[in-house]
Amino acid sequence: MKRTHSPDLASFQKRLLATPIRFLLIPLSWLYAAVISIRNRLYTLGVFKARTLPCRVISVGNIVVGGTGKTPAVIAIAKHLQEKNMRVGILLRGYKRVSREKMTIVSDGEKVCASLRESGDEANMMARHLDGIPIVVGGQRYRAGQIVLERFNIDVLLLDDGFQHRQLARDVDILTLSAKHPFGSPQKLLPAGTLREPPIALRRADVILLTHTDTTHVSPPAKEALTELAPNALVLESIHQPVRVYPLGPKADEAETDFRPAVKVLEGKRILAVCGIGQPEAFVATLMRCSPEGVELLAYPDHHDYTEADMRQIGTTFRAAEADLIVTTQKDEQKLADLVAQQELPIVVLEIALVITEAIEKFTKVLLPAH
Repeated sequence: MKRTHSPDLASFQKRLLATPIRFLLIPLSWLYAAVISIRNRLYTLGVFKARTLPCRVISVGNIVVGGTGKTPAVIAIAKHLQEKNMRVGILLRGYKRVSREKMTIVSDGEKVCASLRESGDEANMMARHLDGIPIVVGGQRYRAGQIVLERFNIDVLLLDDGFQHRQLARDVDILTLSAKHPFGSPQKLLPAGTLREPPIALRRADVILLTHTDTTHVSPPAKEALTELAPNALVLESIHQPVRVYPLGPKADEAETDFRPAVKVLEGKRILAVCGIGQPEAFVATLMRCSPEGVELLAYPDHHDYTEADMRQIGTTFRAAEADLIVTTQKDEQKLADLVAQQELPIVVLEIALVITEAIEKFTKVLLPAH
């Protein structure tokens, strides 16, 4: 049974779109659509030119704001390329990072070189869970990519959240779309909806990766619509597979060595799910696959920075729910770790892996350079 506890949970945009005020934003969406259309047209005509790096570049992005499973997709693709003996680097914008530097090396492939505040949520998470892969954040993607190539010996550069960043040329464009709401909810362009680009933008994609297909049925008409919009794209389904749980804490990395229980440790437990991600309901759906007795959700806005007051709220909610465990995400892990020592709460982290469930050979062929 799922219960939702939600004081001040949704982002400002989501709360606004739930009110009649959203209709006043529609003219702004029309203006936004015009700007996007003109910009894309100028790139198509060659008036604006993308700059090319001397390596293979693979972009992983989306056309909807948040919650499409992009970060797990980047991690899964990076590991898959490593298995194919490709030397991989990852380049991110570093959303919500606090740094005066235009570019920051988050990981040199061997150790984490920057703090959470200097790197941003996704980059920090990748740095802690990917070995042998340099990770860099920077707003100027082309210049940052040049520096990555100068400092690290890589074959392929993964561009996180790069679909709209057309200044940097790429060899492969991968789009992650939520199986539940592939075109956002509501299906309107920003700011009246959650679409960053109109659905016709899918025609630029080489691969369309539908995420969370294990928790949402993908109807044949939905796939047909995607095929019509992107007739040349490879359309694949993927799931978020629970892998393991491990304790949250300042020394969690040390504890992982001795504490690697299977996810069946969650079976029959009353769980309080705590997260600050784009689609918290998807996290609940993944937890439900672990057969708990029940899950109560305490969701915060995406990329939320936790405070001591939040920790008190988490503790109060945990006790009121009579839960056995608090389970959080890897994205929230580090931001909670610095605060968890102040309260004696049984918090564990659920590690998930994005798994492509079909045509993996075709996907690999798209990723790897032709010989």
